Amino acid sequence: MLYGHLATSALLHRYTHASATPVMIAGIFPDIIDKTLCYVLHLTSSGRMFGHTLLVLSVSTLIVWLVWGKKVGWSWGLGYFAHLVCDMGGTVPWLWPFVSYTFSPDMLPNIFGKIWLALVNPKLIEVVISIWAITGLTPFIFRSHKMKEQN
Repeated sequence: MLYGHLATSALLHRYTHASATPVMIAGIFPDIIDKTLCYVLHLTSSGRMFGHTLLVLSVSTLIVWLVWGKKVGWSWGLGYFAHLVCDMGGTVPWLWPFVSYTFSPDMLPNIFGKIWLALVNPKLIEVVISIWAITGLTPFIFRSHKMKEQN
C-alpha cells in the first residue's frame, strides 16, 4: 500500500494545497511506526497498532503544529488521517487504548462482508488511486515542461 498512500498524499498536496513534505511523510508515518514494531523489532503482533490510532494522530499533529506551525501541522494531520481512511479495508484500531481490538483475517464472515472486503481490497484501491494520481499529475507535469520551454 506504500504507493497508494504516497499517491493519496500527492493528491492531497495538489488539491488541498497542503505542504508537500509533511503530507507525504505523514501519509506513510503510521506504517513506519507499526510495521517497524511488528516486522523488524517483533514487539507487536500486527502491522496496524499504535500508529493507526486517533490518539497518535492527534498527539503527533499537535506536536508538529507546535514545532513547525499551523500550515505544516494541518498538512501533517491531513496526510495522517488520509492514511487511516485508506487502511479501512482491514482492522484499524482507531479508538485504541479506549477500545480493545482483535485482529483476524476476516472480520466480516457473511456475504455482505465479503462483498465489502472485495470493494475495499487494498490492492484494488492502490491501483485506482495510483491511476487517479498519475492522470491527475500528468497535465501538471506537461504544463511545467511547457513553461520551461517557453522561458
